[in-house]
Amino acid sequence: MAKRSKSEESDPRQKLLQELKGLIKDIDEEGLLFLIKQANTLIYNQRVEELNREAEELQRGKQSKSEESRAVVEGAVAIERGSFGRSYIVDFRGMRKTFAEAEMLGLVKVAQAASDTGDGALRLLRWLKRNRDDVLLDVGIADQRDPVLAELYSVLRKNFALREE
Repeated sequence: MAKRSKSEESDPRQKLLQELKGLIKDIDEEGLLFLIKQANTLIYNQRVEELNREAEELQRGKQSKSEESRAVVEGAVAIERGSFGRSYIVDFRGMRKTFAEAEMLGLVKVAQAASDTGDGALRLLRWLKRNRDDVLLDVGIADQRDPVLAELYSVLRKNFALREE
């Protein structure tokens, strides 16, 4: 066994990496594929959390502006494309949340499938509960009667369309 440096012994991440390396040799191919999928999911979630933190920091910077500019943002739902084009930033009542392209496509599909605003709000609430409950918690959406869901439905229907393939 190779001798480890003191920094490797005291670094918890290095200990975990060493333990994982030791276990990998005993895992079959199917197990390795599962681990790879899980690792990709973890990495994706970390990136989304990082983007959300950056968006929240940006929002905090914007909120430090005058009360007048804050009043314009509150109550509005706005959607903008992320700076690298792979995500969307949805502003809910001044709370900015980042959505991946696939998530935005899911929201658009839900909005397009609804028969009216009430149905759309309920469908969006269900989708958010299933896929992004952090949005419901952070924005303070309790049920389908929350006006922000009706507004989100309206913005999605107005600004996005599904392509026929």
